[in-house]
Amino acid sequence: MKTISSKKVIAGCILLVFFVMNSFSQTTTTATKKDEKKHAKLDKTKVPKEVTDVYLHDYPVTSYESWSGYPTFDNNLYWYDYDPFLNSDEFSEYYVVDFTKDNTSHSAIYSKSGKKIATHRKLNSDLPKAITTSISKGEYKTWKLGKDKEEIFKDKDSDQLKVYKVDVEKGREKHTLYFQPDGKLLRDKKVS
Repeated sequence: MKTISSKKVIAGCILLVFFVMNSFSQTTTTATKKDEKKHAKLDKTKVPKEVTDVYLHDYPVTSYESWSGYPTFDNNLYWYDYDPFLNSDEFSEYYVVDFTKDNTSHSAIYSKSGKKIATHRKLNSDLPKAITTSISKGEYKTWKLGKDKEEIFKDKDSDQLKVYKVDVEKGREKHTLYFQPDGKLLRDKKVS
């Protein structure tokens, strides 16, 4: 009787190991696919010359450059809402170039005709006081601020029309908030 019981235990252990390994391999595969999608690169030779010429005029000196395609989106209403998970290595209506200028990460979005839609610049300093005040007095005052913040410019980097992007989270819930420089909330986008 002990040998039958031992065989059942061994078979159960083998099934358990198989199940655990299968579960972890699926999780890893899913995460890898997300990373690949986020970091999809497009060969610069596939980017229209109208786009690369404008980019080189706008940013003649950069230390890093990576291109990707981007699907159609409403650049009139939500020109500041760029989702890097939608980047692709396919031909697109829009093109995104990630680069570093003055030791700061940037992403510039261009239409296929070469019109700049927006520039996202990582904010290495504090948010403007009006925005931190708005957050501290609003609905998200008890939420944790994300470490990544962006300053987003429409068309040119010197434009007065700019938006600040900040993530807030509480437990598993996460929102991306877009503010005007005066602290007015433009958009509250639930992420998870």
